[in-house]
Formats: sequence, C-alpha cells, structure tokens
Amino acid sequence: MVVALRRILLLPLDDWVAVTREFVPPEVSRSGLDRCLRRHGVSDLAALMPQEEGAQAAVKPFKDDEPGFVHIDIKY
Repeated sequence: MVVALRRILLLPLDDWVAVTREFVPPEVSRSGLDRCLRRHGVSDLAALMPQEEGAQAAVKPFKDDEPGFVHIDIKY
C-alpha cells in the first residue's frame, strides 16, 4: 500500500513519514520507511515524476574523456 501510494502522491520522505504514521502503525521509523521505498525502487522522486514529451536531456557541463586522460585546468 505504501509503495503504490508513493507513486500516486509523490510526497517527499518526511511528509510521507507523517502520513504513514497517521494511517499505518505509528511506530514506523523514517529509516525503515526509506529502506522499504528503496527496496521497491520508488525512493527517488525525480525518477517518479512524469516526463514531458520532447523534453531535452540534461546538459552535462564537462566532456567525458576516455580512461587514462588527466584533465588539468591552468590559470594564467
């Protein structure tokens, strides 16, 4: 029940703990709830948010280099 409602309500963990303690046994701990959400793969809210069609991927600020290269910034 907790996992299904997490996908629908999209509440942050602290708010989700308050809701869970209100309607599920009050001895639920924050860490226990976090472990449950991680186990079921719903702990990351950004991954659960609906994606817009045509949305661009995040721009990476740095270039990915092949392994073995060292990037050095020099300030003159």
